[in-house]
Amino acid sequence: MSKTSHLKTFLYFIAFILIVEGIGALSSLFAGDIKSIYNNLKLPPLAPPDYLFGIVWPLLYALIAISGFLIFRLLGTYKTEARLALTYFVLQLFINFIWSIIFFKGYYWSGVITILLLDLIVFICLIKFLKLDKVSGICLIPYLIWILFATYLSIGVALLN
Repeated sequence: MSKTSHLKTFLYFIAFILIVEGIGALSSLFAGDIKSIYNNLKLPPLAPPDYLFGIVWPLLYALIAISGFLIFRLLGTYKTEARLALTYFVLQLFINFIWSIIFFKGYYWSGVITILLLDLIVFICLIKFLKLDKVSGICLIPYLIWILFATYLSIGVALLN
């Protein structure tokens, strides 16, 4: 691999990180004062403190970006399979983006439906990624676990508020 090709790969990697982290930041921005809203909700048991989200989500977004980048690199080798997997990747990013906005604007049951859809799409994405590149799929496991927990929290909030 040439220096130019290494640089190009590195720039794609950085672009994936910046885009995915940026999507998370924009979603949070559009959702409003999430911390205040969260702290004024009736929360179900096991609800974490508000500061934990600011630690967990950037780490999860980094893992999501890494997983997407690893599949993106395979476009030349597994063109059809990688494209389909990346379609699910983009779809889950979009659903993730809108979930916070819907939920924290007070549409709790719509948020529940949205996060259930997100759970399904992330699961499909994870399976497709595992088939193409094990590491990329493994990177999505913490994300799936976290959004399953977020699904529990969303249902709890919808029931209690």
